[in-house]
Amino acid sequence: MDKLKGLDLEGKRVLDAGTGGCNMTTYLEKWGAEVISVDLRDDWQEQCREKTVKTQFVTADLIDMPFLKDDVFDYIVCNFVISALTQKKGTLISPALREFYRVLKKGGMLIVIDYYPFEEGSCPSPIDELHMALWRLENAVAELRGEGHLLEFSPNSLKKELEAIGFTKVDISTLVDRVVWPQELLEEHKENLLEDIEGFDDELMKKAFKRRLHKIMGKTSKRELRSGSIYELRAKY
Repeated sequence: MDKLKGLDLEGKRVLDAGTGGCNMTTYLEKWGAEVISVDLRDDWQEQCREKTVKTQFVTADLIDMPFLKDDVFDYIVCNFVISALTQKKGTLISPALREFYRVLKKGGMLIVIDYYPFEEGSCPSPIDELHMALWRLENAVAELRGEGHLLEFSPNSLKKELEAIGFTKVDISTLVDRVVWPQELLEEHKENLLEDIEGFDDELMKKAFKRRLHKIMGKTSKRELRSGSIYELRAKY
């Protein structure tokens, strides 16, 4: 696993900021870290408990963690979490970043792993128009349902915000250039979108969105859909 390359995790206290699918949690525990994993989704954490032994799980919001003392973690890891925060909190990520700064030890490190946004100026590889079309469709459906959606942040803008909060050395690197989506993931997205679209009252709207979705998915049968590039940001306290 190239993520967290070069870090000595043995015996270190690590905040897993966002349990998610549990991949990062199990990785951190495997390499000897003392892990506390925080997420709003207790159902995800329940599944993750079955895959871990020592990790402590807390169901809470990353923007407010009064149960954690100041200066307690050697590392904080945000694995595809920053963009997901916007689903519930608009574009306000500063409260979470400030909480990370508060609970991190002096000399500790925050690690953020996420997608580059769909912007020609910040993404190091060409943007896949098929992925862009699917992303736009998902966001449109979420907006019409009155829900938030993922909003990727440029690592350079994130760097400026972290430096304003008090982090010192901030390094950015491209972790993965482009990744081919597996067919199972595409099918999962398709089924989730169809379920959301079925919730619309307007039949014409339903038909229009279904037609657009089937058009996009039809193209994925002829060529692979590739995600955008993934970056890793490391910020020292």
